[in-house]
Amino acid sequence: MGLTEKHAKVIAQLPTRAMAQGRKSLPPFSPPGRLFSVLLLFRGGSVRSAHFRTLIRCVVDKKSDVDVWEAVFTTFGNLSAATPPPSSIAPTFRGTPIKSSSSRLADSETRDIVEAELFYEIKDWPVWNWLKTLEGRYLADAPYKLHTTRSANHFKERKGRMDIFFQAPATESDIFECKNALVVGEQRKTYDRSRFKADLLQLTRYVRDVFADQPTRRFVHAFSLCASMMEVWVFDRSGPYSSGPFDIHDEPDKFARTLVGYATMDDEAMGLDTFMERVGGHRYLTLDDANGGEKRIRLDKAMVRQRAIVCRGTTCYRTRGGHVAKFSWASDKRKLEVEQLKRAEERGVRGVARVVAHRRITTIASLREGLEFSKPHRFREEVLHFEDLPSTAAGASTSGTKRKSSSGHTPENTSESKRRRSSSQKPTLTGSNRASLGGRSKPSLYTSGEDLWENSIYSCLVVSPAGRVISDFGTVKELLESMRDAIKAHQSLYTTGNILHRDISSNNIIITEPEVADGFKGMLIDLDLAKEKDSGPNGARHQTGTMQFMAVEVLRTADHTYRHDLESFFYVLLWMCARQSWHNGLAGDEKPPKESLLRRWEIGSFKYIAAAKEGDMTVNRLEAIMDEFPSVFDVVKPLCLRIRTALFGNTARLHFGTPGGDPAELYNPIIEAYDEAVKELNK
Repeated sequence: MGLTEKHAKVIAQLPTRAMAQGRKSLPPFSPPGRLFSVLLLFRGGSVRSAHFRTLIRCVVDKKSDVDVWEAVFTTFGNLSAATPPPSSIAPTFRGTPIKSSSSRLADSETRDIVEAELFYEIKDWPVWNWLKTLEGRYLADAPYKLHTTRSANHFKERKGRMDIFFQAPATESDIFECKNALVVGEQRKTYDRSRFKADLLQLTRYVRDVFADQPTRRFVHAFSLCASMMEVWVFDRSGPYSSGPFDIHDEPDKFARTLVGYATMDDEAMGLDTFMERVGGHRYLTLDDANGGEKRIRLDKAMVRQRAIVCRGTTCYRTRGGHVAKFSWASDKRKLEVEQLKRAEERGVRGVARVVAHRRITTIASLREGLEFSKPHRFREEVLHFEDLPSTAAGASTSGTKRKSSSGHTPENTSESKRRRSSSQKPTLTGSNRASLGGRSKPSLYTSGEDLWENSIYSCLVVSPAGRVISDFGTVKELLESMRDAIKAHQSLYTTGNILHRDISSNNIIITEPEVADGFKGMLIDLDLAKEKDSGPNGARHQTGTMQFMAVEVLRTADHTYRHDLESFFYVLLWMCARQSWHNGLAGDEKPPKESLLRRWEIGSFKYIAAAKEGDMTVNRLEAIMDEFPSVFDVVKPLCLRIRTALFGNTARLHFGTPGGDPAELYNPIIEAYDEAVKELNK
């Protein structure tokens, strides 16, 4: 005769009953794990009532505590060698105290149960099957579900496939999209510490895709599981940090906390954009307007986003009111863009967006509060794409401080805030900095500084007027007129506003309607990296500019001048003609080159790219680049040659230095060259 449910419940109450009576001299005992193992044996049919006859008789006869506990340890000693239930039975234990998904699971209770069964014949189980069985038994009501490439039928528009990941249950289709991924994982059958860098970079690629599809996310959780070695990571805009590897066989409690934490943490602990409201399928944000009041805006279509991790994470949306909402992470060592724009407006600058509203959301320091970082691990001095790949990793440990909310305020419910901290934030952590830039480190923006990571401020800025990024040009004339007016705006910002932009790129030049843009057909946006003219170093560490458009001397660590921005404008023009034009429907039946010479502007070290650009600015190489233009852009070629002469001189030896005297001597010839090219188009 099998053991009854009633008998099992009596046994489960014994430790609590004894502890309530104050017995402290009992032998060491682990009630949750051992009792749960007995319950599994009972459910699997491997336990008979005879095993518990002595113990049950003691309870029924109300024997003394000493007699009861002697029977307990005798019974468990006899059961220690009992045969476990076959794994194929996979019993479902529904008696676990679990809350509804709206109130989350009872983490501490669930972890105890998961930990108790964690390695019950795990060595003989395929990892994925075991994880899914674990989830099915104890995390059935969790808001987030565990998936693998086997359970997600298709990865939409992604070549790489995540091995394991958590996501909210699919509602529309079973096609996997990174916009639904919440926690990403990498799983391998073997553990090799020498592969640490390769494994981290693979995990980084997955996280990069998540950030690309969830651009307003504050941070992303990730983990690697190689054989029995696990490492849990958190990626934010200043880089990744981790627990360091641990063996899940040696520390099952940590493994249990991690799995339960991933499956049950709330949106804030998950790093989602809790600062937005979602109503009727739309997203709303409340900000401080220019008059000191509040302004509620509705976000529409995304216009611009950065496809990188360690970067400013700039993302721009059109708003319902015809403005542009820009989210970005800016170094706390620089003036915020909202301050630069207000100063520009006060000084009468023309051709630059004006502030409508602003909101400071959070900081990296707030997200990492309570962590202590040790010396970072160095990978190498220079990387191919410094915004995409981590270059350092540093040790860190928690000091018990609560994580703050996205608004910077500590949650009112202390116990709730403690519960929100996932297990990935509890153990000793390892962190990562921005890439070391190396080279001739003279200006402060190239030095690593004393901080182990850079603190950035996350904010939303709403500006007007709205426009289209320059890469969306529809005609050759629209491109040239927008570029010309953006250069005029840069001149006004520099000479009238006393502000140097320092980040000229295809994302920061917009096409505007002159009726609502003070007569400008092109304007400048994004003053995150701008600084006062002739001001000293600001202490920020990361490179200024976008790789493809950075001036040669800036790539070689020279301090930034207005001439370098004009050089960047030239590179944007060349890029639009030789690369972007083929995607804008202006080439007709012509075919683009199989491999563009401009590819060298975005691959390799700073030194390599600088050398490539220097060579491309000779007349012969520039003509080779212009050969990649569609024929409709033939009218632009004389313009390119004139700009090249204005910037680099008309001799065999190129000049890169910034001329002294009136900046108009360099601005005016370039603007005049654009004017003549536009006139030629009008003939």
